[in-house]
Amino acid sequence: MNLTPIPPDQNDRAELARLLPGPVERELPSDRHRHLQEFVMSEIHQDLRATGQVARPTPRRRFALAASALTAVAATAVGAVAIGTAGSEPPPTPPVTAALSGQQILLAAASTAERLPESSGNYWYVRITSSGTSKSAPWQVENWFDRSGRTWLRGDKSNGQVVELSVPTPFQLGGSEITVARLRMLPTSPEALREWLTDAVRDSDVRTSAGRPTVAQQERLVFDGLISLVSQLPAPPKVRAAAFQAIAAYPDVESLGAVDGGQGLLVPFGTGSPARLVVDPVTSRIRQTNFFVSVEGGQYVAGGSGADAGSFTLVAEWTDELPR
Repeated sequence: MNLTPIPPDQNDRAELARLLPGPVERELPSDRHRHLQEFVMSEIHQDLRATGQVARPTPRRRFALAASALTAVAATAVGAVAIGTAGSEPPPTPPVTAALSGQQILLAAASTAERLPESSGNYWYVRITSSGTSKSAPWQVENWFDRSGRTWLRGDKSNGQVVELSVPTPFQLGGSEITVARLRMLPTSPEALREWLTDAVRDSDVRTSAGRPTVAQQERLVFDGLISLVSQLPAPPKVRAAAFQAIAAYPDVESLGAVDGGQGLLVPFGTGSPARLVVDPVTSRIRQTNFFVSVEGGQYVAGGSGADAGSFTLVAEWTDELPR
């Protein structure tokens, strides 16, 4: 797509980009698969019991309507459990036997994220590991960011040493710079968060080789921003929850079943390659993906296809340690 945000310092962006040059999926043991299914279904069930009914947000554009429809799908999946006989206790939750839908997995991850305590630290740490393909070698790069934007990295091209970039590297979202403090102020409802990203992309300086992005390209940038919020950026729990809910509202989200690291998902988008994600609904983390948008705004896509498809394994968390 060749969408390139206009950065404050192109030379430094290039320096960081040069340090970023795809996965073998294994079936989980049957008991782990069952536990994950039971967890996800119990998350949806608890949400329905807590509210007494499926929440239906006020319709706002087509996105809001889609979100309501997907919530109804989740309610249908557990309807037999949530409805009890008048004057009696609800029956116990039966063993989970049905496969979980992609929307259910994402909504369960959102429910978990919403209840997690907010973590903190001196540095936001991101580690990206490429699996490689038959035509490309595996690689790994690590970044540390402090709250002022100072950036350190370690990778093959830094000879395994931690080095500091010459100028701060601010986070990027929707084609614009964003601070940790501003991330904390993002909307916490999926409809409002998507609208915020839509406005940010529209008003940004993002350009393609043909000029301003088309409407379809802008919509893809909004989707990329949602993925960034749940995988790479230090977004607070409620914002992460809203982003998971917004991703669940996209049509045709497909569950690939239990894989190493969590639940596999395929999220088609337009005519481009679908996003392939591995979500751990227990921790609400993206463990693996076939593409990512780096914190400095660059997009990277794993090579290969079929059995040779590459992937990226992600770790993103707060830490107080800056290795030397």
